[in-house]
Amino acid sequence: MSSKEQKFTTRRVRSSYLSVIISMTLVLFVTGVLGHLVLSAKDLAEAVRENFTFTLVLDEKVPEEELKTILNAQKLAPYAKSATLITKDVAAEELQEDLGEDFVQFLGYNPLSHTIDVNLKSEVVANGDLEQLSEELKSDEYIQDVLYDPDLIGLVNENIEKITMLLIGISLVLLTVALALINSSIRLTIYSKRFLLKTMQLVGAKSGFIRRPYVWTSVLLGLLSAIMSIALLFALGHGLKSYFPAASSIFTTETTVLVLSGVVLLSILVPGLSTTIAIRRYLKLKTNELYY
Repeated sequence: MSSKEQKFTTRRVRSSYLSVIISMTLVLFVTGVLGHLVLSAKDLAEAVRENFTFTLVLDEKVPEEELKTILNAQKLAPYAKSATLITKDVAAEELQEDLGEDFVQFLGYNPLSHTIDVNLKSEVVANGDLEQLSEELKSDEYIQDVLYDPDLIGLVNENIEKITMLLIGISLVLLTVALALINSSIRLTIYSKRFLLKTMQLVGAKSGFIRRPYVWTSVLLGLLSAIMSIALLFALGHGLKSYFPAASSIFTTETTVLVLSGVVLLSILVPGLSTTIAIRRYLKLKTNELYY
């Protein structure tokens, strides 16, 4: 082979490898983004549900010394994520700011009651019987009423389930497409070398000997693609956190570790298996069948 032909062949090989790396990088990046969305869907749903509160309206006759006891009891309750006491004086100050006038001075007394805002646990909002819980709370001698919006909670629960199922469905479809694209890129690379593979077989080389360097090359290309896609994911996460602080709930440490592990696993398994299957197929073909 002349020097000119060798340089041309080297350029073709590099171009082929570069196209494989770029295509796999983009596919793994999209897969990583979807992985973050699916894995963080549960955390986002929990955050939304835990924003719902039961407002416990306390009886006017409740002794002042009992307020802390009632508050601590709610904090330790199995259904509570957190609890906050809002005294009647604090409630009056907030209402005065909203109204822009001193209604306490006008009425001559403070008509508001002490209240406790209880943020419920996510699983309680999702699966619990909130009406029954409300009735149980009302049975307490110091709790006069329980205020919450059952219709809004039901609507949110229903929409969360729909969105979660939709995300899972879209992710499965796109993951299938991603795997097909990686497989196609690897198969095209092997297809361009089918005559070389057959020549090695004809001169007596064993299948394992022929296959091994190509599998290792595909795995190496996959790992390079994984590194590039991980860099893109980190850049995306940093950019979103800078401009949209709420995105930190999506790019949590636990979610990131799981997604990156999945990306690396895909970058190794899919190219390796695709290369093995493609080489086995071409080695089984007869020489004249390689032209079709």
